[in-house]
Amino acid sequence: MKISVSLMKGIFYFLFFCYLFSYAAEAYESLSPQQIMTLSKENPSEYVFLDVNEEGSASKIPNSVIIPLEKIVAQDFSPDLDFSKTIIVYCQKGIRSLEASKRLFSFGAKKVINMEGGIEAWEKAGGKAEKKTASTPYWRGGTCEIKLPE
Repeated sequence: MKISVSLMKGIFYFLFFCYLFSYAAEAYESLSPQQIMTLSKENPSEYVFLDVNEEGSASKIPNSVIIPLEKIVAQDFSPDLDFSKTIIVYCQKGIRSLEASKRLFSFGAKKVINMEGGIEAWEKAGGKAEKKTASTPYWRGGTCEIKLPE
């Protein structure tokens, strides 16, 4: 009987850890710009694009929330960033966004997607991008002004 009890415990722990790792894989992942374009067209209201580039970067995806990585790391970002939606994180080449994605997931975001290759890969894949201007709002702590399309 001891063998069957310990076998059952082993199976239970194996299944439990498989469940935990499968949940984590579903909640945080990296996708190509093409995959993201397909996903975000299906139900655009379920997605938030988050640009974690530092000030001075050249372009952004329209209607993105812009919070530089340093603010994410310091947990100094807007409470208006909706953690119940899927957050698609990007930067210039995909390196800073990977770090931000990990952080956001650890802070409680429901689902986070890191865009592989960043805005450069997005533009090469034919994704819409717009140039940042002096009036582009950046999160500086306190309040964040987000411009809506006219």
